Amino acid sequence: MEIKEMSYMESRELLNKFQISEQEHDLYLTNWVDVVDESAKYIWAIENFEDPRGFLSYKILPLANANEFIYIVKIYVLKDYRGKTPILIDDERVSQILFRQISIKNVDILTLESADIKLDKYYKSMGFEYNEEKSRIYSQVIDSKNRQIMVREINKEISEEEMQLFVTR
Repeated sequence: MEIKEMSYMESRELLNKFQISEQEHDLYLTNWVDVVDESAKYIWAIENFEDPRGFLSYKILPLANANEFIYIVKIYVLKDYRGKTPILIDDERVSQILFRQISIKNVDILTLESADIKLDKYYKSMGFEYNEEKSRIYSQVIDSKNRQIMVREINKEISEEEMQLFVTR
């Protein structure tokens, strides 16, 4: 599998291929429309250009104190590669591969908005936490009405098992 980082414009054809692949599994993709963000960067996990497995879109945004943080706009993995029994690639979930790629951007803070409670549990297992005050601060920068921003601070102490998810191979 290959990892490619692209702009939105470079990702448009892959987004179309991905949407077609995903629609083969689910005819009612209600949340597909929110994956387009022209100002975001996209990291793709692809078998080949015709066969994308998943993507993560993100922005690097400034905080008031001149630090930067990464806002994960969307992470989306093909249905066969997610869930309780996903197809693994080299013994890893596609989402873990994508999170590892975003974590090597040399920015200490990752943020995201979870789509549902099941995903909250998964993100918590990867070190993301919800904190009301931090969520308020980040949601203002992101300009989100949701205000349910989960945060992972890369430089804080984390377990050896968690760290393995974020170590470059």
